[in-house]
Amino acid sequence: MMSLNSLINMIWLQSLWFAAIIGAANQSTWPALLLFAAFALWHLRPSAGMTGDFRLMPAALILGFVLDTAWVRLGWLEFSAAWPVSGQAPLWILLLWAGLALTLNHSLGWLQSRLLLSSLLAGLSSPFSYLAAERLGAVRIIADSWLWFPGIGLSWAIVVPFLLWLARQLNTLPRREKSDD
Repeated sequence: MMSLNSLINMIWLQSLWFAAIIGAANQSTWPALLLFAAFALWHLRPSAGMTGDFRLMPAALILGFVLDTAWVRLGWLEFSAAWPVSGQAPLWILLLWAGLALTLNHSLGWLQSRLLLSSLLAGLSSPFSYLAAERLGAVRIIADSWLWFPGIGLSWAIVVPFLLWLARQLNTLPRREKSDD
């Protein structure tokens, strides 16, 4: 059974997804920025049990930037609200990657010991997320071939288990004790 905090964590990510997608479709990044800030603040509360969430974020951002920029450069996708630079992963999609990092120890934490399952789920669902974003006007799939679908699926099938593995590794690092210096 999912805990209340995990359920709320999942709702935060889904809300961030809709804010980013609908905002991008309307050429606006501020809804995603606002919701991500609230999501991150929610993680800073003392009872959050934050375990490496913010240490995981740089890896998620770098991987997300590389992948989503690659899709643009390969001519598979075109993002709406391509701010700050056209031809690269936009800020709103990077906020989604950062938001994903905030779920890997919480609502998606159960997948840390099921990396093969996480690979299968991410590989199958990720192209449909891009299709949904296209239907809502945030992304345009411009590939003339069907290769974008398995390409995105395969990349997510590799990246999500890697991020889950990294989350587990970061959780096992010893925590720094406060010194009385």
